[in-house]
Amino acid sequence: MSTTKPTEARQHNIVVMTGKDLRHQYFIKKLNYKFRIAAVFIDTPVYPSPPHATEEEHLAWNWFFDRRQLFEKTTITPKLSIKSKNVPNYYYLKKGEINSPKTRATLKQYMPGFIAVFGVGIIDEITLSLYPNSIFNLHVGLPKFYRGSSCNFWPIHNCDLTNLGATIHQVEKGIDTGKISAENHIHLKPNDNEQSLLWKTLEIGTKLMEETIKNWQTGKLCLRKQKQKGQLYRMSDFKPSAILKVKKMVESGELRIQIESIQK
Repeated sequence: MSTTKPTEARQHNIVVMTGKDLRHQYFIKKLNYKFRIAAVFIDTPVYPSPPHATEEEHLAWNWFFDRRQLFEKTTITPKLSIKSKNVPNYYYLKKGEINSPKTRATLKQYMPGFIAVFGVGIIDEITLSLYPNSIFNLHVGLPKFYRGSSCNFWPIHNCDLTNLGATIHQVEKGIDTGKISAENHIHLKPNDNEQSLLWKTLEIGTKLMEETIKNWQTGKLCLRKQKQKGQLYRMSDFKPSAILKVKKMVESGELRIQIESIQK
């Protein structure tokens, strides 16, 4: 493996901007397995910590994140041992630093032709103007139905499993409104639970990002405008009461029944 220098093949450089959790590490490793990545910018996530109205909501909140941590540890960790094309340069950003002049100056060194984004804060208009049509986001949802935050959670919450999927789109001023390069639904299985459904959107979305980068490299990238804007969910909507509803769906068997009914 070799380390990419900022001056190497600048017009072809690929840069990744993502978070620091296991799911983000998976995103990086899978892309780096197939492509040389010039640099990786690790954003500091801002996770919600909303108040809970009842002890039941508090327990549900902990239940969800404990299950996610265990699922990601057992499912994703074994997948991180794959080889990489090269050793990218890593930059660890402080909270709110993704749009700072310092970050923009560092990014400029690489003159990226393609910026793959997943799980970071909103990129401001200044940065977008510097790389028009070059920033692509992995959205773990289908934006014609779900836009914004946690869009692989809300179809579960809304009993709308047929609209679980992932999308790769250009990043623009609007939230999840850019032109689409690829999208797909996940495949449901009888033994799925809320965590495996969430994971499948990332898994299929990462594959779609790989396809998008390959098409970009070969000059075969095709984009289409979005014709429909789905419901916008904000981070503040992700509340303990919403998680409690999903917990009850899982424990009562309602989620399993929904999956089985779709498969018939």
